[in-house]
Amino acid sequence: MDTANAKAELRKRHADARPLSSAGLTDQLKNLVVSLGPKVIASYVPLKSEPDTGDFNQSGGARLKIVFPRVVGSDLEFATGDLSTAGLGISEPDGEAIAMSEIDVFLVPALAVDISGNRVGKGKGFYDRCLKQVTNAKVIAVVFDQEVLEKVPYEEFDQRVDGILTPSRWWLIESR
Repeated sequence: MDTANAKAELRKRHADARPLSSAGLTDQLKNLVVSLGPKVIASYVPLKSEPDTGDFNQSGGARLKIVFPRVVGSDLEFATGDLSTAGLGISEPDGEAIAMSEIDVFLVPALAVDISGNRVGKGKGFYDRCLKQVTNAKVIAVVFDQEVLEKVPYEEFDQRVDGILTPSRWWLIESR
């Protein structure tokens, strides 16, 4: 099976089996903040099938600047502001975009991630194109515990992550 087909099969399998509970995720996000000490975090507004960062997004803003992705053409930019539903049916901020270099930590949703930091997303490549530009920030895949696998299919253009965060724990990947 080629890589594209292997990814498609993984996406299908995981979409059907995703749990509804993100219990513990906010605690792990707070632990990450204490450990890494970021000033600016790029988070995301979760879709129903994604780990729920909503509580953290609301409570973390008192101590941190939290920005959210916005689709511009085939790319992502990050901004603050009020969130409203945009063209792809996702919530996006209406504020001014900030420079990618201002972001200390990127929280990136994924369907699966492996122990080497290879991530499988939804397949449109938005985060891969965006993360190509990241040089100094930590990129953390946010997944459910059972979505951390020994190995996932990846291609040359796929961007690896620096760490993994689940409802039960988070860690940095040493070999990255």
